[in-house]
Amino acid sequence: MTTAQLFEVTAADVALTTDDWYTPRWIFDAAGLVFDMDVCAPVAPEFRTCPARRYLTVVEDGLTSEWHGTIWCNPPYSKAAQWAPRWIKHPSGLALVLGKSKVGWLGPFLAASDAVAFLSVEFGRPDGSTADLTWPLILVAKGSKCVAALARVAAADKYAAGAYHVRPNRAGGS
Repeated sequence: MTTAQLFEVTAADVALTTDDWYTPRWIFDAAGLVFDMDVCAPVAPEFRTCPARRYLTVVEDGLTSEWHGTIWCNPPYSKAAQWAPRWIKHPSGLALVLGKSKVGWLGPFLAASDAVAFLSVEFGRPDGSTADLTWPLILVAKGSKCVAALARVAAADKYAAGAYHVRPNRAGGS
């Protein structure tokens, strides 16, 4: 699904926001995957920590662009509900979302996933500062190779210490 743009948007037109928090590299090192796409990538390449073959940023509009293959999705947490329908329809990937929600998107999001782990994550900011979020973060997986990657991430997390849940009827995944 693609949409027409009214005017051209470039990286120079995109400002940093309070949603600009970058996934720490240890998650990707532990996962041991190269993703086909990072669908919520930072505009500036120097802030990208996800190993991916293609990066969709707000410039390319990762929310409405077509997704292919195994994806990484760490959506802006203030607008995560907008990303849930895309995740639910896509067959393979890992996504990192807040474990708190006042809206109804989180239940269907989790129900569409094959595995779930709660993590402790310290995110980085463009200015080099970090923040340990006080809310629970949930890493979800779809597809067997991403379920295996989630297990490796959970094992590497100091608080999850290997704990995760795989939906029994989907353990084989795709």
